[in-house]
Amino acid sequence: MVVTVTLNPAVDKTLVVPDFRWQRVVRVTETFVYPSGKGVNVARVLVRLGTPALCLGFIGGATGQFLRDELTNEGIPCNFTSIAQPTRLNLTLRDPNQRLESHLVESGPTVTPDEWATFLATFQRHLSSARWVALCGSLPNGLPDDAYAHLVQLAKRHSVAVALDTSGEALRKGLEAIPTLVKPNRQELAEAFGEGMDTDEQIVKAIARLLASGVRYAVVSLGAEGAIGGSEEGIWKAVPPSVSVVNTVGSGDALLGGLLHALLTKKLRFEDALAFAVAAGTANTLVDGPGYVDAETVQALWSQVHLRRL
Repeated sequence: MVVTVTLNPAVDKTLVVPDFRWQRVVRVTETFVYPSGKGVNVARVLVRLGTPALCLGFIGGATGQFLRDELTNEGIPCNFTSIAQPTRLNLTLRDPNQRLESHLVESGPTVTPDEWATFLATFQRHLSSARWVALCGSLPNGLPDDAYAHLVQLAKRHSVAVALDTSGEALRKGLEAIPTLVKPNRQELAEAFGEGMDTDEQIVKAIARLLASGVRYAVVSLGAEGAIGGSEEGIWKAVPPSVSVVNTVGSGDALLGGLLHALLTKKLRFEDALAFAVAAGTANTLVDGPGYVDAETVQALWSQVHLRRL
């Protein structure tokens, strides 16, 4: 089983507005509302592909109750820690005619020391049944920058593999704890290393440094260009086929979910798992909502991913 941790989950609301213009009244043609947050999306992908997953994190208020109820309806197990402040609501404004999206992201609630302590007890209780832990997304207000580093250390003490997908100082501190797998995007990697990541060569060097530090797998997502990933077996670039994009929210999460499914359940070699992960991320762009991938679509796209050793 994979335990996914989303310390700052969200309810995502997408408003579809063709030919959007700044004016007093804007007509919305479609509305979609989803339980979300990076770890939640990873869990959804895992479950839809056939790998058991459990969601942990913080929820509060009516938005938090909605998130938990909807995940239950989807058949995704969860054991969230309740907090006093409400779960955030994020808005995506999508214009299909202009092929543009804007994401309005709230900062989220503030977590108290007592709430953090309650979560830590829950987290440690579930480590006994976990094969992997996925630590995903931003940290809510109130938690220290090394919160993920602490969770990495706890998981490693229980011999549980850890995937880390975050940004900023939380990523830098988390890397010091040496997780099993890291999956930043290009910008997050550049911020963590304090240098440009504009070329494949720069990314390859950064991945080599991560592997030398003790990280077992390092994957950098590149959006429509796919991903570059490395392990002790080598470094590869996986490029997806061209598709008609419907939605971009959650594609990086789908990539991570696909990667963990490929490594844990399908037991693929790393380079094949990387190609499968890129297929999962691409499948996410074909549907509304983060992580609502179809297993047959992922399988079909997998054969179309171009894999090249760097």
